[in-house]
Amino acid sequence: MKFSSKRDVWLGFILFGSIGYGTFLTYSAFISEKSGLGESIFALLLNLVLILFICWLWLSTYYVLEEKELVIRCGPIHKRIPYREITSAHKTWNPLSSPALSLKRINIKYQFGTALISPKDRDKFLRMFKERCPHADIKFD
Repeated sequence: MKFSSKRDVWLGFILFGSIGYGTFLTYSAFISEKSGLGESIFALLLNLVLILFICWLWLSTYYVLEEKELVIRCGPIHKRIPYREITSAHKTWNPLSSPALSLKRINIKYQFGTALISPKDRDKFLRMFKERCPHADIKFD
């Protein structure tokens, strides 16, 4: 089953605010008499790449509970974690960088590390996760 990422409004302001700021800088480069054509084109291309990358992250972050593994997708990040490697999962507010668009997260520990994810409905995700991964220590609080 596919779970979309919960999206915090404040994070949206930061991400899309950076797009606005990049657009402002690009506009400034175009109207500035000090910048040359090459600099203006570079600023435009850099801003377009920034816009595409942020939209890619914002629109493509999700998690899939497949038959034998958890799939985590966030822009260029594509991770597959077999259920047999997972040892525990619990709710957290951990702010570390991760493929999550909210601070309401789930910390998943597995054989080779940890993953922080933020499905919209954490309780439903954890219930379904427990069914697929009964050997793991799953905490709902």
